[in-house]
Amino acid sequence: MSAGNSENWVIAVCGLNCARCDMYLASHGDDNSRDEIVEWFKKERDETVKPEQVRCEGCRGPLDVHWSSDCKMMLCAGRRGLQYCFQCEDFPCTSVDEFSSDGISHHKKTIENSKRMKEIGVEAWIAEQKRKRQCVFCP
Repeated sequence: MSAGNSENWVIAVCGLNCARCDMYLASHGDDNSRDEIVEWFKKERDETVKPEQVRCEGCRGPLDVHWSSDCKMMLCAGRRGLQYCFQCEDFPCTSVDEFSSDGISHHKKTIENSKRMKEIGVEAWIAEQKRKRQCVFCP
């Protein structure tokens, strides 16, 4: 999906756009995503996940309505009173490095894009991504 097709930008602590995440979308009325996630858990992990368990308000929401409530970056930023990892004097830290190199393709650009957000600000970065028509999920 390109940035030009999306009006919603919910930038997470790590720099990803929660509003493009299947889990986030599934918990905000996208029944197809929700059903695919339920089926994925059944097939790939042999786990039964009920549709009502597929819920996430992003890292800005309450932890009890969060798919990754144990996210190291989110918890660390919260302890430090930060909105984004790039605001930290230790950025990029081990947690951010591990996340960006965990083999999940859209995590790869997290550090690069977070550095750019730090340089020009989050709103300007979003506007820049929209002009470039960049992928809105791969941060």
